[in-house]
Amino acid sequence: MTLDQLQSLKAIIETGSFRSAAVRVHRTQPAVTHQIKALEREMGHALIDRKTAAPTPAGALFYAQARKLLTDADALRAAMRDFDETASSELRLGTSDTTALYILPKIVQRFRRQQPKAKLHIVNRPTEIIATLVERGDLDLGILTLPTVRAALEERMLFQQELVLVVSKRHALSKRPVIRLRDLHGEPILLLEEVTRTGRLLRDYFAERDFAPNVVLDTSSFEVIKRYVAEGIGISFLPKETITPRDNKLAVLPFSGLPRVTIGAVWRKGAYQTRAAQAFLKLL
Repeated sequence: MTLDQLQSLKAIIETGSFRSAAVRVHRTQPAVTHQIKALEREMGHALIDRKTAAPTPAGALFYAQARKLLTDADALRAAMRDFDETASSELRLGTSDTTALYILPKIVQRFRRQQPKAKLHIVNRPTEIIATLVERGDLDLGILTLPTVRAALEERMLFQQELVLVVSKRHALSKRPVIRLRDLHGEPILLLEEVTRTGRLLRDYFAERDFAPNVVLDTSSFEVIKRYVAEGIGISFLPKETITPRDNKLAVLPFSGLPRVTIGAVWRKGAYQTRAAQAFLKLL
């Protein structure tokens, strides 16, 4: 039994195919098939159903233990790479566009001063994808919307985002001292897509209050929404941090009762945290 064989089995189960697994582990498909056959001979059990690429009952048990071994092996490699304080290191970080644009720039500046030899690699994806990439070891840290509800991940709450109502400064609502949800009936609303955690939170908030928003556009881009709101196409709800001094055509209005978005950091349980990862977490 080798770590390469375990990696191939893990990749098959997680991708659902021998072909995709071969791409992930940078081998040919026949080579991956040969590895699994050899592993099955050694274990004395069929581990993968060849028709579905799903684990057999024995394979599921084996996979659970193999993941722990691979996590330990990755931690050992990382610890050895991190041992030499003069060597350069890499921090693989996953987060959303919003956090990367509006929250991280000052953190990254301070991190670069503290860790001048460290290379920072940032991947921008939605929360669920980031959680998966951290879980399978492709990323060291994820900064995403909590909760993740994944047993393989540790999580730490960092801060909460306040949502605000955003309208054009030319909009009549911008002059109102108090705005309630009933005041928005019929208003064209630009809403974040439901695939985003914030978009889902807002839709749940509306449903709980029997409010049917007049959605004229949905998108995952805060920048698109801000531009369209500034042009008077509609109104929106956005995290307060996304509104900058450059957005001088927008009016930001407090709106009581809106849900808050919890942002946190996640990493794999049992994974070794390098000095670079520890430093970045401390700054956060």
